[in-house]
Amino acid sequence: LRQDIDVLNVVNFGGGSYVLYAEVQGGTIEVDPEPYGDNFARPARLLPLEAKALAAAIDLVGEHLPEGSLSSAREKIVEALGHDPATDGLQITTAKGDDSEIARVVSSAIAGRRVLEIEHYKEDEDQFTSRTIEPYQLMNGTEGWYVHSYEPAKEATRSFRLDRIRSATVLDETYEPREGIEPDVQGWPTTGEVPTSETARVWISPDRARWAREDRRVAEELTDGSVVIELPYGGFDYLAKEILKEAGDAAVLEPDEAREAVLHAAGELAGSTVPR
Repeated sequence: LRQDIDVLNVVNFGGGSYVLYAEVQGGTIEVDPEPYGDNFARPARLLPLEAKALAAAIDLVGEHLPEGSLSSAREKIVEALGHDPATDGLQITTAKGDDSEIARVVSSAIAGRRVLEIEHYKEDEDQFTSRTIEPYQLMNGTEGWYVHSYEPAKEATRSFRLDRIRSATVLDETYEPREGIEPDVQGWPTTGEVPTSETARVWISPDRARWAREDRRVAEELTDGSVVIELPYGGFDYLAKEILKEAGDAAVLEPDEAREAVLHAAGELAGSTVPR
């Protein structure tokens, strides 16, 4: 009986239909019908502000949808609005860590289940590497847009940030979807930390503290206006690069080996050798 009742809890939003919800309460069956069908059959009504926001959202993320472009939907919104918000003073920002041209190529590869060859910049090694991947999904994390993929040469999943991909080429080779390739969206895309990364405590000067509060995890606020942040890193080369580009407004407090690595990198940059 309960299975039959569950079958009734099927929503049909066709014109003139009803939304039915039924459940067993003790020895009785309660059915709650609501005539929502006619409401759902009506065209959507948008306020001008809502239409502008929807057009802006399409401009921002439209190229990241593997199913295809939302250009036709955008055209209908602009037609209903009477003008194009993008040409009427509405400023559309660029998402962090994004590259719309690369996103279009990646999206087409995902839709066609085609193997992708990319040139990817490895920040910790300061060089480009050629990678052949099976792209599965475009996702947005704390550091920007990524393509989540499987790399046959490594026999493992990999995620590459779009703005670090110099070129992307769709190959003729296709691939069959593998099981268990779904990204851990509640893991590093949300926290910004990969399982193998270390964390350094870094002092940030008062002049740069404002931006650190926006972009980093603040561990301590100091009385002079400076802050101490927690900075994840996968290697000393990457950490040294992040510290040195602040030009004196950042310093590693701990761990000690990270401090020594940054000191050594600074000495090499200045043209002198600093003992480790």
